[in-house]
Amino acid sequence: MPFITKQEMKTVIRQNHLDSIIDDDDTIVEMAINAGISEVKSRLTPGTTKEWFDGRPRYDVEAIFSATGASRHPLILEITKVVALWWLIIRANAGVYYEEVRQRYDRGMNFIKDLATGEANDATLPREQTDPAETDPDLMPFRMGSRPKFHHE
Repeated sequence: MPFITKQEMKTVIRQNHLDSIIDDDDTIVEMAINAGISEVKSRLTPGTTKEWFDGRPRYDVEAIFSATGASRHPLILEITKVVALWWLIIRANAGVYYEEVRQRYDRGMNFIKDLATGEANDATLPREQTDPAETDPDLMPFRMGSRPKFHHE
């Protein structure tokens, strides 16, 4: 069973609106759901940069999205439905408008920038096989120093 089904989208969109958007083609809603799941997965997947080894939580993304039924995390489920709706609602417009295309482009480019800087990650993209922190202990994050001097002036 997939993480989200077409029938479960009823919490974020009315069934008659969904049917009019997808034109009785369930593959459209499946593609939107898969795009939404991929985007949320990429935001939860930890990066491989040094900053990600500083003790912040590293979630088991595959376990989160392989859960079914009542074992799914309710907030992650609803957020993923909203993101899937974003990918689905794009089809609802009759014409193409410059402003809308520009906003989609900006959103896409911001996501790519987040991927490049490590803010967002995608588990399906190929990665290096070795972890740099495992091979070189100098790459583990470490901070030392002192606070700036305090003057009573």
